[in-house]
Amino acid sequence: SYFRYESHLAALNAISVYDEAAAAFANVFGRQHAAVEAYRCEDADIVLVMIGSFASKAREAVDRLREAGQAVGLVRPRLLRPFPADHLQRLLAGKRGVAVIDQNISIGMGGVLHAELSSALYGKPGAPAVLLSFIGGMGGRDISPEEFYEIAAVTRQAAEDGVVPPPRLLYTRDEVREITKLQAIAHAERNELESGQ
Repeated sequence: SYFRYESHLAALNAISVYDEAAAAFANVFGRQHAAVEAYRCEDADIVLVMIGSFASKAREAVDRLREAGQAVGLVRPRLLRPFPADHLQRLLAGKRGVAVIDQNISIGMGGVLHAELSSALYGKPGAPAVLLSFIGGMGGRDISPEEFYEIAAVTRQAAEDGVVPPPRLLYTRDEVREITKLQAIAHAERNELESGQ
């Protein structure tokens, strides 16, 4: 147990080590990558949070939303372990609404980043009033600009109403129809198996 505790402490200290490694990388290659990247967040009231390459598409969506007069920003953590909780708490303090867009699902729980961020923000002063969960882009599926616009709209409405909707899977209408058919087949097969026992 002592060894595990030492490993835990080492992981917590890894954020400062990450900063040192990022600075060394910047000296060699001329590019700096912070533990948490913030894009147009200073005056944002709605913030999208996501990890990975789809954040580049989200950045374009933020620009389009800004052009439409909406104060939307993007936060992109580059680390999951150790979780950069302090950075995220500072960046998201005072925001009206936050939409977490996960490209994964922890079965029975939901998106991994959403759960981590919920834990990091819980009970903290200035925490956003609403924290929404969206799951999409799994299996290489694209997330369209229109989906980012819808995510921002749903988050803004939740902030106005003070009501957080259940987690939402990002699917097109055609995909939902196909999933509904597959669910009906699975349900019928399950009933058939149960009646045969």
